[in-house]
Amino acid sequence: MKKITTALTVLLALSLPLMAQEANKPAKKPAVPNTSTSPTEGRVGYVSEKKITVKAKGAEASTAFQVDAETKVTLHGESKTVAEIKKGWIVKATPRSSDVGTAATIEIIKAEVPAKKDPKPESAPSGSNE
Repeated sequence: MKKITTALTVLLALSLPLMAQEANKPAKKPAVPNTSTSPTEGRVGYVSEKKITVKAKGAEASTAFQVDAETKVTLHGESKTVAEIKKGWIVKATPRSSDVGTAATIEIIKAEVPAKKDPKPESAPSGSNE
């Protein structure tokens, strides 16, 4: 019984820092359905055959658009499919005039995912002559 108690104490002690890190992360805001008649330009946060979310620069939450067979997807004027859109790409989603919650067109503006920034390398301490 003492071994089990010790093992549980050690496990709890090791997991506390991980739980604290998760608690410090800001909660993601859920995507809100589009209600505007204006196009939304921004980074793709989620994409499927039925839905895409676009987060405009400076916006707190992503804007969600439904996608259907009538939604036209283009890259430099060339027809593409929703399945070809990748998370992180920059797009301009234009809502359908009869149903602003559904995208009429999705124009792929920048078809590349930004590279993650590497942390700065540590510099050698000053005064060392190696």
